[in-house]
Amino acid sequence: MPSFTAPDGAVLAFDDYGRGEPPVVLVHGWQGTAETWGPLAGRLAERHRVVAVDLRGAGGSAGAPGPYSVERFAADVAGLAEHLGLERFVLAGHSMGGTVAQRLAVDHPGLLAALVLVAPVPASGLPLSPRVEAVFREVPLNPETARMWLGMLTATPLPADRYAILVRAAASVAPETALEAFDSWQRSAFEAEARSIDVPTLVLAGAKDRPQTPDFLQRTVVEVIAGARMTVVEDTGHFLHLERDGEVAALIEAFLASLTPD
Repeated sequence: MPSFTAPDGAVLAFDDYGRGEPPVVLVHGWQGTAETWGPLAGRLAERHRVVAVDLRGAGGSAGAPGPYSVERFAADVAGLAEHLGLERFVLAGHSMGGTVAQRLAVDHPGLLAALVLVAPVPASGLPLSPRVEAVFREVPLNPETARMWLGMLTATPLPADRYAILVRAAASVAPETALEAFDSWQRSAFEAEARSIDVPTLVLAGAKDRPQTPDFLQRTVVEVIAGARMTVVEDTGHFLHLERDGEVAALIEAFLASLTPD
């Protein structure tokens, strides 16, 4: 993977492939890497330049120092865009990556042509019961718990090669890194700022996702971002872009085609 140096000296890895406008930048979720976008990224790269980053602390960026926070991740993505000369691009984020995308849209609104939020964590964070939060905190500490947790995040079992992508990604993140990032996205509290986002926004929800149900995302994301629209992908869970990559790619392409050029 190629890499770039962030302003603080951290070396961060990314994938860059395909051609076409507008470019699409992909931001993975918690315990993820750029590879978790693989099948969808390949489809999008048929028509677009696609850039997928390994956030600091994950995958090819595992050696980068912290902080491992939503704010730092958003600044890193903005830095990557500057490094690549991307003056305006579509930003897509999954789960925690959706929070990062919203943070970047608040901090650097002029960079974005559109937002695609895939099963996002809202700008207001993700309320969890003590029992569920305890499971999340156990995931980085116990590989067996991680494998079991990942297997529960889809509506139906993934093919072995796609499930292996998730296991590899989670294993690349050090426990202390994962827990610091968890505290940041789970307790995000910038909903008031997110109401200023005014770029076209598509929210994609898995019909069987929990706790990011379509109703939850409607209240906490769609009704916060002016003009946002949501599409529910049937028979999918939290990793809808791995479960139905063809359908998700078609939805994103239709959304991008609907945008009015400046």
